[in-house]
Amino acid sequence: MLPPFTFANTPRLQLRPLVMQEARELLLVVMASRESLGRHMSWPREMVELDHARRFVKMGREQWMAGRTVRLGVFERESGVLVGNVELDGVDSRRRQAEIGYWVRSDREGRGYAGEAARSMLRYAFETLRLHKVRADVAVGNHGSARVLEKLGFTREGTLREDRPIGAIWVDHWRYGLLAREATVA
Repeated sequence: MLPPFTFANTPRLQLRPLVMQEARELLLVVMASRESLGRHMSWPREMVELDHARRFVKMGREQWMAGRTVRLGVFERESGVLVGNVELDGVDSRRRQAEIGYWVRSDREGRGYAGEAARSMLRYAFETLRLHKVRADVAVGNHGSARVLEKLGFTREGTLREDRPIGAIWVDHWRYGLLAREATVA
């Protein structure tokens, strides 16, 4: 099991694991944002039933217990509204690396929530887990997500050709990396 996440509150956000009772809210958020999320990721197109959202929540908990993933819901502190998700996936304690991912619901885009949540997750990655490197893969053309990473200090390391399918199309991804010595996430 991975250590507890101790950076749960930011000035505007609360980060915490989703609970099963929030699966319906998760599904509604994803359904309302499917068009924007689905342009750059495949999973939003696949979450179409409540059981899919429940599986997302359950897998997040199971993967945390297995020491592989930290998946957190991102909530506005003031309203309590679910605005997105941030996760650290593929935690490899031997190589001291992991991959960060995040998304924000379409009606809350452009408010800096992705960067704020990602910065908190990076603190956990580097200060608690003592990782050496965090990477991120961004669909080519997803300039908003690329900007988030660049503001956090990530370096674009290259392009992964036809890396993942989105729908029926194989999509190139930009690979980003951030080394612990480069991180300024406090």
